[in-house]
Amino acid sequence: MYANPFDGSDVMRGSNGSSGLMGILKPGGGPLMFFGKKEVAIIGLFEEHLDMIVKTLENLEKVFVAVQANDSTSIDIYAEEVHKMESAADSKRREMENAMYQGAFLPNFRGDFLGLAESFDMVANEAENVVDQIVLQKMDIPEGIRPDLLKQLQLSIETYRAAQEAALNLFNELDKAEEKIKETERLENIEDSHERALVKRIFEMDIPLSRKRQLRELVISIGNIANLSEDCSDRMEIIVLKRRV
Repeated sequence: MYANPFDGSDVMRGSNGSSGLMGILKPGGGPLMFFGKKEVAIIGLFEEHLDMIVKTLENLEKVFVAVQANDSTSIDIYAEEVHKMESAADSKRREMENAMYQGAFLPNFRGDFLGLAESFDMVANEAENVVDQIVLQKMDIPEGIRPDLLKQLQLSIETYRAAQEAALNLFNELDKAEEKIKETERLENIEDSHERALVKRIFEMDIPLSRKRQLRELVISIGNIANLSEDCSDRMEIIVLKRRV
């Protein structure tokens, strides 16, 4: 018998010496992690979830490109894609959670993993919030700050991608995960500086105060994508520390 440290079950070795486990952690710091079929399937769902969030953000970026071009038709098209991908990400997260409660992973790791998935899902939720502000409020964004808003969003997306890379390496290369966690924090700081400068610029513009506040809310929401990505990296940092004990 061989004890599976993830679900507490015993795994019988076959006649060829195999354990029936699907994979192990490659060298990179921390103990070996053994995966059964349930764990491998859930990790696959988690990766699909992260990819759907990327697609949500990519469509949001297309919205901002369309805003720069004054292309209202494309704004509506890509805004709808943001909603579709956010909904798909939500469904994938729920599918993953339901599978988790079928007994995969030990309870202490299961809680950390579920919390991480929920944190990542909040990134897609915030992307939907951003697009709703633009479309539902029929927001008139001054031409002079449109490139800066696009740049801010791109910095936020870059921050998310670093967090995603960290997450993908939690199960096979802890050193790489730690590297990407630090990269996420560095990129969030860059985005934060850009965000503050942009808010300052907005309040120096000769436009009504109500419009300044509306634009500030948009800038803060775009920045929240980076902030939430950093929150994910904070959770992963704790997971890595636990893995190394």
